[in-house]
Amino acid sequence: MTTPAGWYDDGSGNRRWWDGQQWTEHVVTGRPAPSDESTASEPTVQEPTASERAPEAPVPAAPITPPDAAEPAPFVPPYTLAGQMPAPAATTSPAGMTYPAYGGYPAASWPVAPSPQPATGVPVVGIIGLVAVVIGVVCACFPVIAIAGWALLAVGFVMSLISLFLRGRKWPGITGLVVAVIGAVLAAAVSFLVLATSSIAENGDSPFAAPGDRPSSEGDSSTGREDPSTIEGAEMVPFEELEVGDCLPLVEYTDDDVIFDLPVVPCEQPHTDEIYLIFDVEDGEFPGDDALGVTASDGCLAAFESYVGVSYDVSELDYYYYQPTKSSWNHASDRTVQCILFSYEEVTGTLKGANY
Repeated sequence: MTTPAGWYDDGSGNRRWWDGQQWTEHVVTGRPAPSDESTASEPTVQEPTASERAPEAPVPAAPITPPDAAEPAPFVPPYTLAGQMPAPAATTSPAGMTYPAYGGYPAASWPVAPSPQPATGVPVVGIIGLVAVVIGVVCACFPVIAIAGWALLAVGFVMSLISLFLRGRKWPGITGLVVAVIGAVLAAAVSFLVLATSSIAENGDSPFAAPGDRPSSEGDSSTGREDPSTIEGAEMVPFEELEVGDCLPLVEYTDDDVIFDLPVVPCEQPHTDEIYLIFDVEDGEFPGDDALGVTASDGCLAAFESYVGVSYDVSELDYYYYQPTKSSWNHASDRTVQCILFSYEEVTGTLKGANY
């Protein structure tokens, strides 16, 4: 609470003007300090105007003598004279900046805007993008759902890229982009291998086989390396459509030939070969060409006598077979062996029950 401006005893028996903050040079001498009883009877002294506060010839104040110890202490306003004001005290603001105090007022603490703190959260977009990328890479490696996998991979890549421009941790977006790039290369390589192997297995729309140990032809009945499809009356039949009793013309194949179909001619037409047994070998891992050849030969030999009428040892006929290759075994699930009778001379009609 502050003392209002007015005339007050300054302790020397004179009255001095108090402007509400400090003593001024305006002094009224020779008049006792007003008491409570006399204040009411004396005329009210009006606050001097600006010109009155600065008269051309101010009356100098009488020297102030220390009051007697027995006299009551003079009125002391709540503010000291300017020469007796304490030194400004420094105040530290919350931001670490100090501001001195002036005019007897406490130091001001100016509000300082705090520096923005880095965001510590993880953007949801980045997490969703990373999950979409991982699922997309896995799905893209399977041909059946490859299209859905590539779509998820693209969506996850875009979401991971967007998350880098959002506030929060960046590791989900960066991880998503890296996984998307590496996964796309991996999925493309897997798709290429699957398509390459599938095209080999599906070539000719049928399983393919290699001929077994076929007996050498004798005489002039061989057509040599003639294209089987050009043989008169021949129809090219895939292996899975061959049947027991189909008659085949003589066609020479080498051990390096991979065959997808065989020429079938009417049995009334001169021919040398005839299918007499078709059976499947035991499933499992590919046993190898040699082991599979032994299995095929044993199966064909066991059925020879029942079809021809005489045992193989006394018959004039021979036999050979077609067996699966490693590629047809692994990629086309081919397990079928075709056993074929062979006559060294052209015959007409079926060889079933020939008895020779």
